[in-house]
Amino acid sequence: MSIPSDQAISLWVQEEISGEGWVPLRTVTITVLQRQWPNLDSFIEDFVDEEKRLYYIAEHLRNDLADRVIDGKVKDFEVDDESPPYVRRLLPRRPTLLDKLRRIAPADFERVCAKILESLGATATTTQQSNDGGIDFTATNLKIIHASLPMPASCQGVVIGQAKRYKEGAAISETKLREFVGASLLKRHQMASLAGPAIPPLMPTLFAFWTTSDLERNAKRYARSVGLWYMDGTTLTVYAQQLGLSEFIESLPDWAVRSATNA
Repeated sequence: MSIPSDQAISLWVQEEISGEGWVPLRTVTITVLQRQWPNLDSFIEDFVDEEKRLYYIAEHLRNDLADRVIDGKVKDFEVDDESPPYVRRLLPRRPTLLDKLRRIAPADFERVCAKILESLGATATTTQQSNDGGIDFTATNLKIIHASLPMPASCQGVVIGQAKRYKEGAAISETKLREFVGASLLKRHQMASLAGPAIPPLMPTLFAFWTTSDLERNAKRYARSVGLWYMDGTTLTVYAQQLGLSEFIESLPDWAVRSATNA
């Protein structure tokens, strides 16, 4: 097995952090490498203790946390500034509600996305299952400033979205996002043509790509460059919980159960 980069090790470490109490980064790193290198136990501690190894791993972790702020993602772990550094988890690695979102039917996940927008004050709907052009939900009348403040109706936002109910680890590619952007531009034109003055040409529009998994690194760069409203599974779950949608989601049947019932 080739020696992994410090960045790769930092990603493994993120998966390994489990408790909410502070633990030495060295301990977590050794544990995860023992899993990755089961036949090299005698080598691992010396490898981890090499000069500045933990420093670089910690820096990659901090850089990832900084990226999460840019991406609007929830911080689910933390690393301190001590030397040697300590880490801890802020949220459970696999929230129960996220597990549930990964088990429901794709159409029900689209309904959840529309419900989130409704809870934010918009008028939302899902698209028809066939011939939707890659668009799964839309919304109008989304306030883009604080809900308590007045603003013209012509400035309230339009949302055009795609919902990807993917299993954990099945990351979204840049190609998927590019395809979505093309479909969204067409959908925005169609909405304006059909609605006439109800959706004026300068009304702000958000293109939303929401998934139960995550985005690949190149996909995130692209999403930032074009201004997508993108959400990974953990962040979307926090939205749902804080907007009071947990009970609605838990009431949805598992896809396997629904498929068996409809068979």
